[in-house]
Parts: sequence; C-alpha cells; structure tokens
Amino acid sequence: MRLVLILISLFPLLVDAQSNPNLQSELVNMARVDQSIRQEVGEAGWSNAPRALLDKLANVDKKNTERLKEIFAKKGWVNSEQVGKKGVSAAFLIIQHSPDTEFQKRMLPKIKQSYLADEGISGEQVALLTDRVYVRDGKQQIYGTQARVVSGEIMFEPIKDPETVDERRAEMNMSTLSTYKKLLEEAYGM
Repeated sequence: MRLVLILISLFPLLVDAQSNPNLQSELVNMARVDQSIRQEVGEAGWSNAPRALLDKLANVDKKNTERLKEIFAKKGWVNSEQVGKKGVSAAFLIIQHSPDTEFQKRMLPKIKQSYLADEGISGEQVALLTDRVYVRDGKQQIYGTQARVVSGEIMFEPIKDPETVDERRAEMNMSTLSTYKKLLEEAYGM
C-alpha cells in the first residue's frame, strides 16, 4: 500500500484576504473534510482500516475532485486574489488526493505557477504532486516524496539521481531524505 502523508501540518485551515470569500470558504471546507477522513483512516491504521472507511475516503476524494473541476470550468484556476492563499492551498490538497491522475497531471503546471507567484503553495507541495505524477507515469521521482511500506520498512519509489536528491529537496525548502524517512517511520509507528 502506498504511503499517504497526512498534510495537516502543511495546510493551515484559517481564512485570509480574498475577493471571493464564499468560494474560499467552500474550498477550505472541502479540505477540512479531506483531512478529517484521512485522520480517521490514520487512527484506524492505513493498512488495517475497515473497507467502509476506505470507501468513504474514496468517495470524499471523488466528490471533491468533481466539485473542483466544476469550479475550474466556471472560473479557471483559482489564485490568491480570488480565494486567498488558504483557498489556493485547499485546491492543491484536493488535487493531490484526487483519484483522477490525468486531472493531477493537467493541474501540475498551475500548481507550479502558484508556487512561483507565492500564492500559498509550498515547495514541498509542488514536490509531492510532481513525484506523484511521475511515479504514476512510470518515471523516477525527483524529490523522494513517494514511498511505500514493504515488509515493515519504508521503501522509496525509484529516485532520479539519488545522489543529488537532498540538493533538490533543499531548493524546495524540504528536509533531507533521511529526515523525511524518519518522519514517515514515526508517522507509521515503525
């Protein structure tokens, strides 16, 4: 089973200045539901969670994705002027957890643009989605964010140029790969 990093610490759920507070509120609420179900699954244990809970998680991700696509179809990509940095970050979270891999791939350039424009997307978030898209496409990941548990150990998906991964992680304001691995081990009780 692929590890899913709970992004609660990456996603502050407060509101901020924006021109469309209703849309921001909707996005932030969608992200709260996302994090709430992930917390339930985490408490049950990702590898031992009841099927009904995993189905609920899949339903939340599907519903959030469908709604986000509706929003983008009407308004285009959201930016911090429209929904504040919290709204942009909420949109990222929904994309990151979307079951629609083609949607994730299409949104990756928008996520990168938002990061470069300082609209509430962190380097770590860009790295997470980049690696997720690459791994799902059968490519080597760039930042070493995608891992799985194999025989009780954290195993990273193949990393391109692993000898320089910590340099790339530093460019995105991320900890070293070894520190990240320890964090994952702690999160999964290893």
